[in-house]
Amino acid sequence: SQQLKAAANTTEEILNKHAPKDFCDPISFELMADPVFTADGNTYERSTIEAWFRTGNTTSPLTGVELESTSLIPNVLMRKVILSWRENEGAALVEAAKQGSNATNASSNGS
Repeated sequence: SQQLKAAANTTEEILNKHAPKDFCDPISFELMADPVFTADGNTYERSTIEAWFRTGNTTSPLTGVELESTSLIPNVLMRKVILSWRENEGAALVEAAKQGSNATNASSNGS
């Protein structure tokens, strides 16, 4: 269970490190899983922008301009594009990193 958790964390670290900038939340800089639009058209990770609003902010974190509304709209297209990237390029990056890690472990074990 601990090993599985470590592997999941490593996978997320690899994906966050290599994800295209536009796929990452502009507040947390992490790969978005539930992207949403704000009233000014910018996209954020839902949990991050909700936290921003919960602290009393009613402005855009990117521009500082007062938002007309704090309503959030799911960015379905962005979610699909990110998911496709994760399943294709992202999966290949993770696999390559694991291969490199296995090769390093094998050589350090004298194999």
